[in-house]
Amino acid sequence: MPDEVVAKETQDRKVQHINIILNENTQYKKTNMMELVEIEPNGGEIDPKEVDTGMRFMGRDISAPVFISGMTGGHPISFQINRDIAEAASRLKIPMGVGSQRAMLEKKELAYTYDVKKFVDDLILIGNMGASRLGRYSHEKIQEMLDIIKADAFAIHTNPGQESVQPEGDLDFRGVYDRIVDVAKAIRQPVVVKEVGNGISKEVAASLRGKVHAIDVQGAGGTTWIGVETYRSKGSHGMAFWEWGIPTALSLLESKSAFDGPVWASGGIRDPIDIVKGIAMGAEVCGMAKPVIVSEREGGSEGVFSFMSDMIEGVRREMGALGFSTIDELRNSKVSFINPLKSILEERGIKKPGPVA
Repeated sequence: MPDEVVAKETQDRKVQHINIILNENTQYKKTNMMELVEIEPNGGEIDPKEVDTGMRFMGRDISAPVFISGMTGGHPISFQINRDIAEAASRLKIPMGVGSQRAMLEKKELAYTYDVKKFVDDLILIGNMGASRLGRYSHEKIQEMLDIIKADAFAIHTNPGQESVQPEGDLDFRGVYDRIVDVAKAIRQPVVVKEVGNGISKEVAASLRGKVHAIDVQGAGGTTWIGVETYRSKGSHGMAFWEWGIPTALSLLESKSAFDGPVWASGGIRDPIDIVKGIAMGAEVCGMAKPVIVSEREGGSEGVFSFMSDMIEGVRREMGALGFSTIDELRNSKVSFINPLKSILEERGIKKPGPVA
C-alpha cells in the first residue's frame, strides 16, 4: 500500500476515534473497582486551605498528582485539541501526553499536530507510539520523532485487545517486549509502558521490572477501545470482548506488587476521590482522558482549565477531609479493600501496598 494511502488511513482513523468517543457509548459496564477501596482517615486537625497537593514528578514540580493522558494527534483537528490541552496543562503545572505519533512518522508534515511546546512556557510532555509498530522504525527515527516535539518521556502502548478488533489492526505482537527494552536502552527519554484501557497484570509488570522507567496501567472501567473499534468496524465480533480487561484498581495493585518503578493509575478516573484512592494505593500519578477531551470540545482551553482546576481542588478537599496535608502523608495512609476486590487480591497473592519508594 502506498505511503500516502497509509498516512491518509491513519489520519481518518484519528478523526473517527474522536467522533466515536464524543458521540457514542464506549464505556465499560463494569467499574474500575475504585469504589471497593477504603482509606482510613488520618484524624489530623487540618485547615483545608493549607493542604498541599504539589509533588515532584520526573525531576520537576507539578501542582497535583494528576496528568492528562495522551489521546490524539495526526490530523488538523487534533492540533487544536492538543494545543488547547497543552495551554491548560501548562497553566495548571500538570503533565500531558499526546496520542500515537505514528501519523507523523508516516507523514512528517503532521508533526505540528503534536508539537505544542512552542505555544506554552513550561510543560512536561509525553510522546506516544504503539508497541506493535516499534519494529518498523529505527531507534534514530524514534528519537527524532520525540525530539521534534521536545518530549520529556516516551509512552509505548500495548493494545492487543484494540488491535484484535480494529479493522486494520496489527495482531503480531511477537518479540514486542524485547523491542520495548531495546528502545528504552537506545533513546534519551524515559520509557513508560501503558495499556489503552485493558489493564496490566502482575506477570506483565514483572517482565518489565528494571527495564523501563514506569508503567501506566490504563485499566478497565472507563472507555473501552475494543468498544470504539467495534463501532468503527460496524461488526458484532467486538461485542464479545467489550468487557475484557483488568479493572484499574486491581491492575494498579498487581503492578505495584511486581514492578520496582513508578506506577501510574488511569482508566475510568472520573472524580477526585478516584485520584486520592489511587495515590493512597501507591500510584505516582493518576491520569484522565475522556473527561478532558469532552471539556475541550465544549469550552476549548478554558474548558479544560476549568475542569482540571475543579478536579485538583476536589483532591485538596478530599485530602483535607481525610486529614492529610501533603501527598507524602497520603501515600503513607492505610487502605482496605471490599469484596470482590479483596478476595481477588488474596487469590492472586497480592498484599496491601506500602508507601511509594
